[in-house]
Amino acid sequence: MTLAVLGAGFYGFQLQYPATRVGRVCSGMLPVDPVLDLVGKSRLTLSGLGFHTASWKFDVSDDVAEPPGLATRCKVGGAEIAVETSAGALSAYGAYTFQRDQKSFPAPLNAGWQGLMVTDDEEATASVLLNCKNWGPEEGTGILVEAGSPYDTEVTEAVRLKLARVVTGTAQRAAEKTGCVSEPGDADGLTAPSAAARTVPAGEATGTCEGMTSARTVRETDVGKSPVEECLLVGGLQLTAAYGPFSDVSDAVVDGEYGGHDTPSGIDSDTAWASATCKGALGIGYYHATPVEESDRRFTSKPLTPSERADLQHFAAESASRHGCRKPAALP
Repeated sequence: MTLAVLGAGFYGFQLQYPATRVGRVCSGMLPVDPVLDLVGKSRLTLSGLGFHTASWKFDVSDDVAEPPGLATRCKVGGAEIAVETSAGALSAYGAYTFQRDQKSFPAPLNAGWQGLMVTDDEEATASVLLNCKNWGPEEGTGILVEAGSPYDTEVTEAVRLKLARVVTGTAQRAAEKTGCVSEPGDADGLTAPSAAARTVPAGEATGTCEGMTSARTVRETDVGKSPVEECLLVGGLQLTAAYGPFSDVSDAVVDGEYGGHDTPSGIDSDTAWASATCKGALGIGYYHATPVEESDRRFTSKPLTPSERADLQHFAAESASRHGCRKPAALP
């Protein structure tokens, strides 16, 4: 009996190991070592005192029959992670603040991963989108993983790399556990994404703003397989490309599949848009131009210039080509 009590006590103590606790949350889909590395805990740590974890399931869409274990969200040592299907995602942008923000841009993950990272003064957030070849829309089409850096942690290059390893590792484990047949990127080839966009003369742009002519100065990131891309035409327009759950912006299911619109392309008072059909979890590619933040411009009273129209069409065509989509619809 004494041995049994001691054994039970040891087992109960073992369950409090940080490594054990990480392995239990988010339906067991987290890569334990990368998560511990991100939150500053060692696998050898024997005490979970002061190390908090929590996990909960949530429903995404009545139209999607999520595989067992999805959708799930958890908090681990100050970091928050969510794993869900890409179709009908609850909130693909999560806590991102880069929408219509001229400072925080989505930078692509590299090594073949279809993902992004956004870094501001206090935190970094990252996402990975995996296409599941054997899933149809009714099963979710793909897997979307979102994660944020631990609060009260300086977002250094090392932290950005650790966060990239967490989201990609979680996506790969989620695919294995749910039977998703996918083509993930190279885990060993990951490097830390850029922390900020760069401002350059338009003629010297080599990334998301390459080929722009309607502004003298642009703000851009490198290009890759990011499901969101941004190009700022300084003093003019903000150009955005968004795919899959990022183009849905949740309301699109109700308000129209083309980024909330009912037609493949168009122009209204504050948005000019085009779209393209893509494969798998990328769904509809949505490419739009809006006046820069704090501008009072309306396209009804100050229409797009010929060079601005050309820039949006070029931006859309280049992004669609990188993502393997069809040719975007032409502006009316």
